[in-house]
Amino acid sequence: MADPRTNAGAKFYIAVDTDGDAAPQATDLTSSEYAGLTWLEVKAVGSVGETGTNTNIVTYDTVATDVTLKSKGISNAGDPEIEVARLPADPGQIQMRVAAASRNAFAYKYEQDDQITADTGNGTTYFNRGIITGPRHPNGRNEDFVLEMYQLGLNQKEIVVEAV
Repeated sequence: MADPRTNAGAKFYIAVDTDGDAAPQATDLTSSEYAGLTWLEVKAVGSVGETGTNTNIVTYDTVATDVTLKSKGISNAGDPEIEVARLPADPGQIQMRVAAASRNAFAYKYEQDDQITADTGNGTTYFNRGIITGPRHPNGRNEDFVLEMYQLGLNQKEIVVEAV
């Protein structure tokens, strides 16, 4: 069993076309379709919010029982915030801004630095697809970094590819 690890060394990406422009993804993708996309790293990412499926638990009370009936309802694929230290000229951040100005859904990849084979392996990879809003600017005090905040509205269940 591997030891627990931190998020240090992880990277966040947005899918782009051959010209390096954010590439809309209108439909759900498979793991191999995600792997076939061209990825552009978004630099200076400080935080990636919670991803994964959150399913509603719906309830119904009947007059004949003292225990509430429960079932699964609709799932939310996630609404994570992405925090970056603002780099106006970073191509990845530029494409995040472009995507945020659009109504389209885009593909995202979050890769951990936990590859098993250092030279040839890939870290645990989380693929997501959805809309993006922002950037918001939290501003702050004199010793705070200039940040931009984006929110993803994910439209597809996350696909996780384990480290190799």
